[in-house]
Amino acid sequence: MKILCIAVAVLSLVSVGQPASLACNNLLTPTDKNPELLGRWHMIAFASESCLATTLFNSLVWPSLAMDVTSKDKPNTYDYNIKVKMYGFCFNETETFIYENSKMIDLDSNNSPTGDPDVVLQTSCPDCIVLKSNDYIDTLLLLSKRKSVSDAELKEFETQTQCLGWSAVKMLNTEFDFDNCKILNDDISDEEAETLGNNILSTMSERLSGMYNDIYNCFRDKVWSYFY
Repeated sequence: MKILCIAVAVLSLVSVGQPASLACNNLLTPTDKNPELLGRWHMIAFASESCLATTLFNSLVWPSLAMDVTSKDKPNTYDYNIKVKMYGFCFNETETFIYENSKMIDLDSNNSPTGDPDVVLQTSCPDCIVLKSNDYIDTLLLLSKRKSVSDAELKEFETQTQCLGWSAVKMLNTEFDFDNCKILNDDISDEEAETLGNNILSTMSERLSGMYNDIYNCFRDKVWSYFY
């Protein structure tokens, strides 16, 4: 049975070709342009080196995410306010980063670099940023000034993840209304906590119904990677 499963996985992927190496070299090269960072960036899609982690995150959490970038007094230094919405509740957090040589580097309270930098990769999308992050798990993230991107722009992002040999792209929730939601903080009441719990369970049950096929695809692709 195990051999049969492997055979099915291999046969199902025989027709899938690796993107041309030249195209991959271009797509995985850090950008040589300085993007206009100021303003709101909508987080559209993401992928990671771990298919299972990506699948679970998108099935169980599926947040809306946006990032408001404002300039600081120092050159190339910015504040970014991350806005998160999930299950009808919102929260946000502000951090500071410096942009140098196609890299975004977080700064601590003493304005000292902290953590691994995020690398801004090439993209043909005129108002998009593709970030490669190595914080906890290697991740690729597509952000745009628009609330959605074209099929061609999304396809290019999918090709970038294929070049890395990573899991399939997952679409984030694109409901970016951060004004009409309850603020999630330490002062949340018991009633609000109960509402949040009910919303989470209801949404999870709906999304979990399609998760099993995604998990199968994760294992199928993992098996295929041993033969490729």
